[in-house]
Amino acid sequence: MINTCDVLVIGGGPAGATAARFLAKQNYKVLLVQKSFTFEKPCGGGVVLKAFDEFALDKTKISHHINTIKFVAPSHFGADITLGTEPLAIVDRREFDDYLRALAQKEGAEVIEGTFKSYDGQLAHIQSNETELRIQAKYIIAADGVNSAVRRAVTGGVPKRVLTLYAKVEQPLSGTCEFWFGKNIAPGYYAWSFVHHKGAHIGLACRDGLNAQKYFKDFCIKTGLNPVPKARGYYIPIWKDDLYRKDNILFVGDAAGQVSPFTYEGIYYAMRSALYAVEAIVDGDLNKYKDLWQKNLKKRFQAMELLQTLLLRWDWMIERVVRLLNNPKVHQAALRFWSGKSTPKSAMQIIRKVISLITQKT
Repeated sequence: MINTCDVLVIGGGPAGATAARFLAKQNYKVLLVQKSFTFEKPCGGGVVLKAFDEFALDKTKISHHINTIKFVAPSHFGADITLGTEPLAIVDRREFDDYLRALAQKEGAEVIEGTFKSYDGQLAHIQSNETELRIQAKYIIAADGVNSAVRRAVTGGVPKRVLTLYAKVEQPLSGTCEFWFGKNIAPGYYAWSFVHHKGAHIGLACRDGLNAQKYFKDFCIKTGLNPVPKARGYYIPIWKDDLYRKDNILFVGDAAGQVSPFTYEGIYYAMRSALYAVEAIVDGDLNKYKDLWQKNLKKRFQAMELLQTLLLRWDWMIERVVRLLNNPKVHQAALRFWSGKSTPKSAMQIIRKVISLITQKT
């Protein structure tokens, strides 16, 4: 038997659930397939607070607010950034993703547990419990994460990615979210400690996969964790702006590598990307998805990518910038950039700002 729908959504995280919700609201027949309802993505659970208003989300799903972010330089000097009216909301990912799927169901989307197996250009094959479903859909949204089975099936590969090691610990290490930088911490990236809904979520991204376990152990020791918790591995996609759609398939969220460089913030951007995909489908112009995404997000992603390249290359640069964050003007500029209220217009403007930053007096 062949099942039909208007839109088949593979992946029920923030990207897929948001797309299913708003398409169903537009009276599209939507089938949302989530591989496992018990899956909890490794994630610090940080969501910018404005997302709850933009997407009409229940703020009781926020476990707590983070009002201060701490940046720690290679020398262990720390600078606190007070977020003011733009606190970071922390959610439990399993609960939050369940909630987003429930919103999609409320609007009329059908949600099932199943695994994408293949696509022959006409039919998608889904394994759900003991049943193999053959789905014919006018559109497919691939929102099945960094290991996207849909992307692998239709393009032969997955997004470029970086290894992360992470663990949950029962005790909060501090009342803030901390980001630690330095070549002896996480070369080219950073380590983190997030206050979580239960204890803390710690981890690091590392381009040196062979020594990742050593970096993780050293970071745990630096933060006072004893014994060192057992680390688990997961990949985070690296944004390359290289895939939006293939024929009638739109790629959103981690499956498209739509995670912000430098900060590796993904939840909000996944949900925004889903809305652009929805608008393209509703308007009947799939090319509009790429146009909307690039118009609204590309400059910000390019700015973050260049900042990561410039600021994390040398420890002396990191040290200088972190110490400058105590300067009220620099502090406010960083806060505006963090909140999305300002984005440099070009790469050259970023370079000028960085040079100005590191050469000014503290």
